[in-house]
Amino acid sequence: MRPAWSIVAVVWVTLGVAYGLYFSFPIFFVPLLEEFHWSRGLTAGALSVSTVVQGILSPLVGALIDRFGTRPVIVVGVLLLAGSAALTATVQTPWELYLYTGVIGAMGMVCLGWVPMGVLVARWFSERRGRMVGIAFSGMGIGIFVIGPLAQWLIAHWGWRAASVALGVGGLLALLPLVWRFARDPDPRVRPGPRSGATAPAGTAAAGGHSETTGSWSEGRAPLPPAAPTSPTLKEAMASRAFWALAAAYLFTPLAVFPVFTHQVAFAVDLGFPPMFAASVFGVMGLMSSVGRVVFGLLADRVGGPVAATISFGCTAGGALALLLLETSPRPAWLVVYALLFGLGFGARGPIITSMATDLFGGRRFGAIYGLMNTGNGLGSAIGPWFGGVVHDVSGSYRVAFLASVVFSVMGAACFWLARRRLA
Repeated sequence: MRPAWSIVAVVWVTLGVAYGLYFSFPIFFVPLLEEFHWSRGLTAGALSVSTVVQGILSPLVGALIDRFGTRPVIVVGVLLLAGSAALTATVQTPWELYLYTGVIGAMGMVCLGWVPMGVLVARWFSERRGRMVGIAFSGMGIGIFVIGPLAQWLIAHWGWRAASVALGVGGLLALLPLVWRFARDPDPRVRPGPRSGATAPAGTAAAGGHSETTGSWSEGRAPLPPAAPTSPTLKEAMASRAFWALAAAYLFTPLAVFPVFTHQVAFAVDLGFPPMFAASVFGVMGLMSSVGRVVFGLLADRVGGPVAATISFGCTAGGALALLLLETSPRPAWLVVYALLFGLGFGARGPIITSMATDLFGGRRFGAIYGLMNTGNGLGSAIGPWFGGVVHDVSGSYRVAFLASVVFSVMGAACFWLARRRLA
């Protein structure tokens, strides 16, 4: 396997395990409510705190990546995330849930999530980044598809505390050897290949071209295109409309997603569906998100980020509307429609934003630029879970939260059109 493609595989597996663990929160949400009888807003607030912490730490993580590289940051993330799952098993009070899930778990995820993995893939591929990021990030959905139902099975047979420990230990054993061995940046003397991810030493031709050292042309091959001359600074990026538009897209995306995502299992159980069935629907939604990341990553490369993002937001809005119909007509078919549509849109915008941001701001300071841009994602993700819980606590229904998801989908799509992807 070529080195760059091995990076795609490592990112795929790492994100699958990490996000499968992190996004199992909706599965644990129900037994937490049953045992402690906390309000839904209070309980879901742990996930909100987590995303606030991730948003605050994203610029710092981006700066650390620029200084030390991606591997040390990712290794620390594995240790923190596994420790968070083990500590969560000891929760007795809300502040412990907030500390273990909202702070320690968040620190682990920000070191394993969009920022380091987006930078890692961007450093290995110079073209077709939307496609490559989409493929690599599709592991997130597979992780949800596998770990969601697995978490429910473990809870049903062992209890939620033992299930949390088992998932944490399993994640540690699966990820630590993998990232320690393979999660590495390319040699700085080597430039990423323009298409497949193959690399060529700086000053020589990758697939033919003129060699700086020999002064000759390789036979019958086109010269390697020169590297992009621009490398914007953080200040220059922040002075552009595109930066703020993509940051706003990162804000509205989780506002459209997390009021629905966090409460989907509890919503289905409230309507009388068995917990294992609800967890299975949750898993199917995750599986479809893997399809969506690849499909919309390819679509972004072909027709542009704004078009791909708009279609994906249409899927998100359609899934939320399916749940609204489920409330008035509780038939399993509406849950299936929800899983298919919402899953296709879930996570699709991240690869598109990563690709657009790399095209516009890629360079030596990209880690810091992308990390700061990701703070919008942290803020939106913080409000979303809490908002859905409070809406239910106040009204006894998720109706307003699901309608808000549709509105935020429209607003998020508009942001992509304000930050048009630069044509090659």
